[in-house]
Amino acid sequence: MPITLDQMLALGAFDGDSVAALRTLHAHFSASLAGCSLSLLQVEGHLPGECHLAGLVDEAGVERIANTDPRGQRERARTFDDALSRAMLSPRSAHVVRVDGAVADAPFARALGSPLAVLGVPVANAGVVRHWLAFGSADARRFDALDLAAWLTEVNLAANLVVRPLATRALRDETVRQRKAIEGIADVQRLLLPDDPPIRGLEYAAHWQPAETAAGDYYDLMPLTQYAPPDFVDPGADIWALMLADVSGHGAAAAMEAVQFDAILRTYPGGEDAGPAGALTYANRHFFSRRSRGHFLTALALLYRPDLRRATFVDAGHPPLLQRRGDHVVRHGGGTQIPLGVLRDHAWQNESFEVAPGDVLVVYTDGVVEARDANREPFGEQRLMELVRTGPEQPADLLAVLRERLAAHQGGTIGSDDQTVVVLRIAH
Repeated sequence: MPITLDQMLALGAFDGDSVAALRTLHAHFSASLAGCSLSLLQVEGHLPGECHLAGLVDEAGVERIANTDPRGQRERARTFDDALSRAMLSPRSAHVVRVDGAVADAPFARALGSPLAVLGVPVANAGVVRHWLAFGSADARRFDALDLAAWLTEVNLAANLVVRPLATRALRDETVRQRKAIEGIADVQRLLLPDDPPIRGLEYAAHWQPAETAAGDYYDLMPLTQYAPPDFVDPGADIWALMLADVSGHGAAAAMEAVQFDAILRTYPGGEDAGPAGALTYANRHFFSRRSRGHFLTALALLYRPDLRRATFVDAGHPPLLQRRGDHVVRHGGGTQIPLGVLRDHAWQNESFEVAPGDVLVVYTDGVVEARDANREPFGEQRLMELVRTGPEQPADLLAVLRERLAAHQGGTIGSDDQTVVVLRIAH
């Protein structure tokens, strides 16, 4: 009897687990094949004519073999390869096998409950036959009047209506699992961000916003007066360093690269007068692995000595640093040297510029200037420079203006790429 709309709706509303799926199918088919058992046979990973028994519901609806594998035994389950399994599974169509003669003595026949007739139906899913359904009957003529072509269609329709919610649930569960894994990476990444260290003579504010749960943007800001060179004369302000980096792409893979970059930097032994160039050259050498990397990394590394009023920096393929003095803004860098992860033995070179009390420095990642509005117009460097030039002098206030204008431009606080902005003001 063809499957009805009500039956399709009932099967499509299945909300049980994989253990209940075979019982649900047995109950459905019992309307047409009362008194028959139903077995689930797994053929994926087996040679033609071989299978193992993945589940069995007997003629009374009692589950004799559960469609589950809580102890991980399925891979060690017996593989059937005998006269009955070959007779039933070798053809690529629904068909009936009489269980008599040598076939009746086959181990597979006993595993199915010694039926006198078996109707085998291959189940197609995603273009592959991974399972068969086998109906068993104590009546040798039970399946003689069936339209086997129609049954092939009905069995596949019913099976896929039940399997679809299972697949959806499995996909949802896997999505949750992966999201939790990415959130774990993001938690580690947040722990690596600087915890607002006090730095004498410097006021600052920072904004770090992933486009997804985890980010390829990375920054660190730290006082370094305790590692001051012998010629340092303390003017009441600290030596400090800033590292801002951006791994190509975003998401979990980029975040892992950023975490690795941080780990490499923390092993840097330093060196007198090596400055930012030494740190990046060291990090780049260890950033390479035995295999070709799928990412490169841009960085802006900055070292400030208050006794010399000098900022030493390296721009490794990164957007330029903006320096505001009064109502003028000057660009420094802007991709003047190559990113990390391109040439293993490349050596970066330091550059420098003079800094005065009251100067404001703004560094950022390209997710800021490349943020687009509904018309695909980028936020742009010129817009950013004008906001820096005319905005408040205090870092927290200027950062608030930048974030407000950026959010208005891109239509929300989260952009299509990771976004980081660090605003620094030389207070002394």
